Amino acid sequence: MLKKLLLVAFLCFSAAAQAQVKVGETVPSFDTRLLDGKTLSAQALKGKAVLVVYWATWCPPCQRELPELQSLYEKYRDKGFEILALSIDADKFTVEEFWKDHDYHFSVAMIAPAHTQALGKVKATPTLHLIDRQGKLNLVRLGPMGKDKLEARLLPLL
Repeated sequence: MLKKLLLVAFLCFSAAAQAQVKVGETVPSFDTRLLDGKTLSAQALKGKAVLVVYWATWCPPCQRELPELQSLYEKYRDKGFEILALSIDADKFTVEEFWKDHDYHFSVAMIAPAHTQALGKVKATPTLHLIDRQGKLNLVRLGPMGKDKLEARLLPLL
C-alpha cells in the first residue's frame, strides 16, 4: 500500500513539475545564466514586460525574426521591455559565434531545465512567450509572429 501511495505521489509531482503554464497564469520565476557568464535574475525582470524567445542558430525563421526583435527592443527597452533569447542549440560555442556576428543587444542564454520547468518544453522554433509586468503569461506563439503583430501585443503591456 505504501508503495502505491509513493508511486501516486511521484506521478502527481512529476506531472505538476512538467505542466506548462497557461495564458493568464503567473510564470514561475527563474534565474538565467547568460552566455557572458553573468546571471540575469528573476528580480531584475520583475515589473517589466518580458519576451522569452526559444530559438536556434540553424533556424531560418529565427534568423529572420531576431533583427525584428532587436528593433522592438531598441524602441521599447526604456519603457520596461526586456527580451531573453534562449538557444536550443547543442553547442554553446556556435551560439556565441552567431551572437558575435550579429548586433543584438538583448540577453541571450542557453536553454536550461529551469526554463522548461517554468514555460514548458520547446515544440518549435521560434517560440515566443510574452509575460506582462505582473508576471502573467500574456501570449504563447509557436513559429514566427512578425514585428507588427508582436508590437501590437506588446504595447498594452508597457
